[in-house]
Amino acid sequence: MPVSLFRQGSDSGTPDDLQPLDEFRGEIIDALPRYTEHGPTFASTCYVWPSSECPVGCGHCNYASPMSLTRLTRYSVARDPAPVMRLMNGMGLWKAVLSGGGEPMVEPEFCEQFVNEIDSPNLEEIELITAAHFAEDEKEMRRRVRALVTAWRTRAAGLAQANFTIRISLDWFHAQRIGVEPAARVIRMLGEDDLRDVGCYIRSVLLEDDLTIVKLAESLGATLSEMSDYQQEILLPDGRTILVYFKNLIVDGRMNQRKLSRLPISLPTQSRADVFGKRFVNEVGKQVPARTYNGPQVKHLDGLACLIDDDGKVRILEGNDPNRCADVRKTDDWQEAIQFLYADPLTVYLVDNGPQELASLLAEAFPESARLAADTNQLYHLTELLLAKPDRRLYATLRVLETHAAEGRISVEQDLMERGWAMLAQQGVDLSGRS
Repeated sequence: MPVSLFRQGSDSGTPDDLQPLDEFRGEIIDALPRYTEHGPTFASTCYVWPSSECPVGCGHCNYASPMSLTRLTRYSVARDPAPVMRLMNGMGLWKAVLSGGGEPMVEPEFCEQFVNEIDSPNLEEIELITAAHFAEDEKEMRRRVRALVTAWRTRAAGLAQANFTIRISLDWFHAQRIGVEPAARVIRMLGEDDLRDVGCYIRSVLLEDDLTIVKLAESLGATLSEMSDYQQEILLPDGRTILVYFKNLIVDGRMNQRKLSRLPISLPTQSRADVFGKRFVNEVGKQVPARTYNGPQVKHLDGLACLIDDDGKVRILEGNDPNRCADVRKTDDWQEAIQFLYADPLTVYLVDNGPQELASLLAEAFPESARLAADTNQLYHLTELLLAKPDRRLYATLRVLETHAAEGRISVEQDLMERGWAMLAQQGVDLSGRS
């Protein structure tokens, strides 16, 4: 099993000769006046990761979540919920999601508190994303589902009257680990008379020769509709309909092309990121994850799409440098967090344009950026790949500042710019392609 991606990130240091580039980038950001023209300052959606751990251990996990964290000592929002709840409750959310990373239900008490206390004036949806590993045992499943529903139904009178939905992750890889019966148990239970107001749908992965959803329907005594726009419906005998939403396979983390080639399933054309990603292109032809809800019904958001890692880092989805995040432990509220994020020119640029545009900008000096943007078969890890090294981060910052200065959006001391370009040239960065 590979080291999880979050451990890779924490274990990989910056070479000593490149560290000054990050330090100088920080100096530039500190010297800039505040942007007055940038994207929205509220978040429409936020995904919080209660844990990096997942006991299922699927072979395609792009996060490569460890199956246990008992040997690691690190901060966890689940152990200290007050800061993350305070920050999220100031975001102005439409939808709040328990997600991962790992499996949220390894921290069931945090999930229950979240469902009970999360709030925003316009909050409409509270969602739990789970592989339903807790439903391997019928008694445990009933206890956990009832606790979540009770937490939802006992929300304080002054809080938003949001819906509650359980989204089950199930595909060929999940089924190899725990089968389809845990998902079937949850779906059956939610058909009980007093639970029919709890939403439920399935998120799967589109693969050739994958009969997982067929087997689930058979277990439920249900029939399946035809697929349309990556969606299918399970028509249950009791009259309910369970939506199945298929996404693309992310070939990263535990999965790679060599492993995939040895399996009895394969990647159809519709599961390639360049094809699947067309669902999310906005009205001006850009794909901007920072402003998009990527669920079954795509929504281009008025606000931001954010996430909070289990270690408390606050990020905009593909919308900021992953090496420069706000932190729930060091931030009093959401306004302070978003002000910190928008102080970085890269945040302003990514929220406006998305990572594909950033890749084009970087490709002037780092041609492999174009290949990464074209070949990486996932939609929500590209910024991390593009900005993985200090020379890329500094180059992108200087190029964005040139663009924003030309547009009259920011003023920057020319001496800082010249010092930055000189530092990159000294590191051997090819600057001949600057337009």
